[in-house]
Amino acid sequence: MLVNNFTPPLVQRNELPRWAVSRKKDIFFHLCESLKTISDTVPLAPRILRDIIDRSMPKLFDNKAKMVSFVECMLGLDTDRMGDLIGATLLAKVVDLLTELDVNITWEDIIQGEHNKGIFEMELEDLNEDEDGLGQAGTKVLFGGNACAEKLDSLMVVVCEHLKSCAERGYLDKEFDILKAIFRASVLRVHRSKFCQFIMFYACSLDPKICGLEFAFFLTEIFLNKEEDPISRMSAVSYVGSYLSRARFISADTVLAILKKIVDWCDEYCVLQNRGTTANPNHQIFYGACQAVMYVLCFRLRSIMDYPNLKAQLFQLSFGFILNHRLEPLKVCLPSIVNEFLRQAKDAGLFAASMYSAAEDAIESDLSRAFGGINRLDTFFPFDPYLLKESDRYIRPNFEFWSMVKTTYSNDKDDDDDELLDLDAPEMNVGSLDDHVEIDINSDDDELEYSMNKMSITPHHSFYHGMAADGGDAGLSMPARIRPSASPPSRWAMSGSP
Repeated sequence: MLVNNFTPPLVQRNELPRWAVSRKKDIFFHLCESLKTISDTVPLAPRILRDIIDRSMPKLFDNKAKMVSFVECMLGLDTDRMGDLIGATLLAKVVDLLTELDVNITWEDIIQGEHNKGIFEMELEDLNEDEDGLGQAGTKVLFGGNACAEKLDSLMVVVCEHLKSCAERGYLDKEFDILKAIFRASVLRVHRSKFCQFIMFYACSLDPKICGLEFAFFLTEIFLNKEEDPISRMSAVSYVGSYLSRARFISADTVLAILKKIVDWCDEYCVLQNRGTTANPNHQIFYGACQAVMYVLCFRLRSIMDYPNLKAQLFQLSFGFILNHRLEPLKVCLPSIVNEFLRQAKDAGLFAASMYSAAEDAIESDLSRAFGGINRLDTFFPFDPYLLKESDRYIRPNFEFWSMVKTTYSNDKDDDDDELLDLDAPEMNVGSLDDHVEIDINSDDDELEYSMNKMSITPHHSFYHGMAADGGDAGLSMPARIRPSASPPSRWAMSGSP
């Protein structure tokens, strides 16, 4: 009976009655206190309660108000003795619900437009796409009809508030340990999850010195562990690359320490390859690691170079040996990342002059072939810019947008770069999707097309092979537009080769 009251009665339009809105906090408090009293009185009660909550969990297509109320009350139990007994189970159920909603926000029919744009150019341009005055209307067209996105947005607010409360009460370290285990089991291997992983990002931002560092090294250890399966290792190195690039609260010395671990592993891999002792013919983990390193340095090279001691350590890493190896990572990694990395590295003097000539030849060769192929790296950037409207306010203050990055060539910017300098500066409307969304009308077929680059700047794996069949270089950069899917929801579980 108590668990059934986690969800207040709904009236017309599936909304809460006014009396329930005004009394919700008081009712939830008494519900949680009653359950805690029962738990203290009857030792086996938490186990029974856990099973009841499991059977009563909201389903994918349940009403948003029901979901939010139920999860709020669930997380209210995650305190004191009750939290010690079933807190991990409750949090795991919530993360499973977030993940289910996340993977059911699907897109299809990639529009292969603006092929000549790189991911960094697209991120900058998308920040200034409200010139037609669409504003909030554009946002509503994009996500207003997507119930999963609206539910997920509201639930992310609830979870972030819960984590904030844990930090204020001094429980964040315990909650973070539980979250890490849940992330490892339920999120890490989910292919192309877009939002639910940001609960880890927010938890780390609440305690950068402990949780922030712990998460970075946690991901790195998964990548370095030879006992882990290849999918987990590929995902882990993609996560750590995206995390180090986007988390403003991670210091330059921490970034360099982790980069050194990854570069040293790549160096060892190349040596073993020269000896003919590697078993993986596709080298996907190696290419994923190389791309992660270059991606991080696109964002953080300037900040590392600003410290003489860190600069000296960086220059000791064996970039030249790895990138000029016969495995040719520069031909496999995403060209826009390779180009940006080489541009900054050249300005910083990271390599010998002969290195750049060889690298440019590799890029030219890469750009001359079709965007595809069996050895093409399936790119993955888990912490792409966050798109959910209401919960964005928890992420944005600690998130590094590309327009905020100081590159090694910043003093040599041309006029075009100057125009883009302040596009997503702090004066943007916090919590709004307007800054990320473009709607344009295709005069040929009168269909709305949506620019969703900010959510994922990486193409679907099948896109690579589709472009390979077409030939030419029409698909050399990331797809610029995708439209919302009308297809039935499906779980994007990562399976097979990365």
